[in-house]
Amino acid sequence: MVRLELDGWTALSLNDVSPAPAAWSHAFPDNVPEHDDPAMARYAPDGVFRTRFTVVALRRGDGVALIDAGLGPGPSAYFGGLQGGLDHALEAHGIARAAVTCMAFTHFHLDHVGWASVDGEACFPNAVYAAPAIELAHWAKAGAAAAKAHHVDAFERHVAPLLAQGRIAAIQDGGSPAGWPELKFRAAYGHTPGHSAVVLAARRPLVVVGDSWHSPVQIEHPEWCHRADADKEASIRSRRALADWAAATDAIVAAGHFPPGLEFGRIVAAADGAHRFHALDEKI
Repeated sequence: MVRLELDGWTALSLNDVSPAPAAWSHAFPDNVPEHDDPAMARYAPDGVFRTRFTVVALRRGDGVALIDAGLGPGPSAYFGGLQGGLDHALEAHGIARAAVTCMAFTHFHLDHVGWASVDGEACFPNAVYAAPAIELAHWAKAGAAAAKAHHVDAFERHVAPLLAQGRIAAIQDGGSPAGWPELKFRAAYGHTPGHSAVVLAARRPLVVVGDSWHSPVQIEHPEWCHRADADKEASIRSRRALADWAAATDAIVAAGHFPPGLEFGRIVAAADGAHRFHALDEKI
């Protein structure tokens, strides 16, 4: 499911590009199961990690908000020359760049910032750009040490020009981008120091989770950390807290790295306190 109608909103999961599959042991080097695991049997039975770099578009009336900005037009040296196609995906859904009035970042890794700006110019000229205040503070303080070199390179190309133009607003936990009170940043620290989810406060909330989870396997195993998690203990706590909240509120989860068919889903708590992901159209 790539399109969802919700309380007058349309949510779209737009795939920018899909990188080549990788061994599970590469993506999750500290958490390679030594025996048959039910979650792995459901989502990675061949021991291969498959991911995508997607952007969530939220549309209501004439306004469109984008959550994250994909890998970008590329070519990406880090990903072997991959080139993103978000521009074509937006066009296919009748969304002009000028119609985007909000561009919200969950964090500043390279697969989340690529269409923010190109050659120093904002890709979405009418958008309010917004990011978690703690994420912005971390990059301002740490500079080239803020993340691995490929993320720093992407930040310098696609985020720094917008910062120099004063275009990115720092949003505190629980706050909203200007003109978009329905969107709330929700702390989910650990993957990066300021990593945050973005919640659409509809009658049934929708949460864009950023990199809280790279695979639905992690919903059943929150202690399994992706290799890119900067603070593993903090990311584990955030995964557990976000899953608890999503299950308690029956929120719709939009997970940009999940495989096709799992773009939107819900998290259900079992009697033993464990969680499991279900696609929206999956019978429980």
